[in-house]
Amino acid sequence: MRKVLMILLAIQRASKGIHYHTAGAQFYGDHLLCDRIYDGLDDLIDEIQENYFLGKEEEAPAQKELLKGATELVPEETEDMKIAFTKLDKLILAGINELETVSELSALTVGDNDLIGRICSDLQKKHGFIWRRLK
Repeated sequence: MRKVLMILLAIQRASKGIHYHTAGAQFYGDHLLCDRIYDGLDDLIDEIQENYFLGKEEEAPAQKELLKGATELVPEETEDMKIAFTKLDKLILAGINELETVSELSALTVGDNDLIGRICSDLQKKHGFIWRRLK
């Protein structure tokens, strides 16, 4: 789940990168779309650390470790919004793939599976929004 945390942090930063750098005729829609992608990720990140780690009496990952890993995943910013949203979508899909890998672990609790499902559902919705934007 450490990798999932890093990916979620990277999605946050990448979406805010687009949010602050979008321009032109699609500015307002892109600006709001990035807010929508960002929204809710803080709560999911918090739930992973509190439920998945602390709830199992394990130490939550160090923030510095998570931020370092997330920084490496954040794509370079570009003024081409099609490229920017495509890169953001690749991050979202990487998150879904990592969650599918984690879901195959044998030591998961019912609560873990619920959390994984909720995060995956949220990322699938965000993927769908970007898919519509890129059409």
